Amino acid sequence: MVHEEYYKLLDPKFKYTRAFCTEDEIQMAETMRQFVNKEIMPHRQDLEGGWHRDEELAVETQHELYAKLVDLGVTKSNLPETYGGLGLSPVVRQMVNEELSRGDIGLATMVGKIHWIVSFMLAAKRDDLLKEFAPRIVGDQSYTACVAITEPAGGANLEDPAQEFRTIRTIAKEDGGDWVINGHKIWPGPSGPLERFQSKHMEGHLGYWTVCTTDPSLGPEGVALIHIPPDAKGMEFSKPYEKMGFCWSDDNVDIYLDNVRVPKRYRIDTEPGQGAHIVKAYVIGLGRLAGAARLTGLSQAALEIVLNSAKHREIVGQPMRERSLFANHLAEMFRYIELARQYYLSVTWQVMHPEIYGAHWTPEMIAKYSAARSFAADCAKFVCNLGMEMMGSYGYAYEFNLEKYMRDYKITQMWLGGAQRDRLDIAQGLFGPFKWGGFEAFEKTLEPSN
Repeated sequence: MVHEEYYKLLDPKFKYTRAFCTEDEIQMAETMRQFVNKEIMPHRQDLEGGWHRDEELAVETQHELYAKLVDLGVTKSNLPETYGGLGLSPVVRQMVNEELSRGDIGLATMVGKIHWIVSFMLAAKRDDLLKEFAPRIVGDQSYTACVAITEPAGGANLEDPAQEFRTIRTIAKEDGGDWVINGHKIWPGPSGPLERFQSKHMEGHLGYWTVCTTDPSLGPEGVALIHIPPDAKGMEFSKPYEKMGFCWSDDNVDIYLDNVRVPKRYRIDTEPGQGAHIVKAYVIGLGRLAGAARLTGLSQAALEIVLNSAKHREIVGQPMRERSLFANHLAEMFRYIELARQYYLSVTWQVMHPEIYGAHWTPEMIAKYSAARSFAADCAKFVCNLGMEMMGSYGYAYEFNLEKYMRDYKITQMWLGGAQRDRLDIAQGLFGPFKWGGFEAFEKTLEPSN
């Protein structure tokens, strides 16, 4: 369905609060909106290969659109100008995140992987690594990247502060001038054989920023974030999982690490406890906040589809949206979206002022990231579900796009701990951390045997 009508309340010039951003930043969001309307909206279905899931069409479309975003400078937006990046503020990056997700949240997530890895290296003050990777990030060729977090034994174990990272089973051991890594990661994306990311539109893959531990019994002190090159020996991949959404924009596989050897300098964190702080703040916390912006953009796209549908469907000769029941439904959708947007912007502004609100990894800040993501996910659920009910069979049909947004929002609600983990982290931000019953017995299993 064509987004043919203009809605002032949904325009970047009107919807973004100038208390959080500048006129120039709003213009950047407007530029992204125009790109989405011209380049992505006509190809939303192609990004998953159409109804028949044509993999060749999907991958080619994804790589071509991603390359255009690279040309636009989106992937280098949080890289400081010192390294050739744009050095944009967190607020404008979230606005761009929202606008891009209005077109396709999977493509926005793919772009976000570059932002993610840059944030890790900035947080660790690794100028040497930033200089190494910057030429590929700011160059004319396009690259993707991946962060490997989850392990098979427990989907949200790593995100649970009560478990203190003691359940990590991807182990890194020192050996001379290298780290040797063994373990099993699941769901990281985009991931797979290097040739998967080499095409006429994409040059390659930057590799895997992998959450591991030097010793599970050390808890936070053992956490390490290590970069593994995409062609490292000893790394094998399963076939991609077939999913209800994000069909090709975020290839998820199992990664098997068998004595994978990487130079010591590829450990991102360099100070005791720094790895745990980066994982808490930048992998989990700020990853959830980015998810809030993406879910808000997705929700607006769904609302626009429903608004246009309700204009053209009639009840006794009058547009459906002008009947009071349905007008109220549309107002409720907007109310959720507006609140989700203003809250994620507010939390992003607080991230920019740690001198007031504290370090990014505190329980209080993680509670706010979690509140932003969980509310935006509830918003997406509400808008997509009620919108489909208003559109009836049209909403349920692939051709009208709403059902794709419904499929895509769900994983964004679930990753990095999920909806229930969000709420537990909000509670622990209120009254402090707690451990699960039986954790003491589990800890004993980590003690070395005599």
